[in-house]
Amino acid sequence: MIAGKYKTLFFDWDKALSYSRFWERLEDPQNPHNREGEVISHFLFHENRELLAPWMRGELYTHDILTQISEQTGIDYNFIRKELEHSCRNMRFVSDEITHLIRKVRNTGVRCVIATDNMDSFREFTIPHMKLDYLFDDFLISCELGVLKFEADKEHRRIPFFDAYLKENNLNYSDVVLFDDCVDDGFYHDIGFQIVQVTKPHDLITHLRYFLSIVIPSVDHP
Repeated sequence: MIAGKYKTLFFDWDKALSYSRFWERLEDPQNPHNREGEVISHFLFHENRELLAPWMRGELYTHDILTQISEQTGIDYNFIRKELEHSCRNMRFVSDEITHLIRKVRNTGVRCVIATDNMDSFREFTIPHMKLDYLFDDFLISCELGVLKFEADKEHRRIPFFDAYLKENNLNYSDVVLFDDCVDDGFYHDIGFQIVQVTKPHDLITHLRYFLSIVIPSVDHP
């Protein structure tokens, strides 16, 4: 569990704040383009998973990925892009309670920052459509930083994904906590950077309620 000492809370996006997926509506068997969705998903997430990390590091752009999908599958590029945009614009929080809890945390003076291994589509479509910039203090996005969250520099005991932001805001590792579905291999804990693992959709709600119960002990939550 987390304590109430932190100045900034970092939130992973996928499987922490949201379970929404790319091309999600094509997964519906009743969708007339369900088959195209299956082909797109299999091409990118099974046959060519090696494209994902460069996309998330900003070494490849959405246009590059969609062009490859279209050329290799024969599915129209504009259709693939339209459906990707739709899914990115219509992503949802894991719970409607997230908005309320993030606002309450920020009202205590603690900053809330999304820290996500993600693509250029996140900044272009998801942030503006969900109005995330009105809810969160900042965004650390791997495609803009050129590095993934868990690509640590163990030799020099550094975390390139976070270090520039922490320095800019006069924060130490001990001042922050990350809510993420990934497991710490021990390195982050050893250097004082706490990761709270989120494994189920309701986990984040539980952790935020607990955090608020510590920093505002006299208030019932939610």
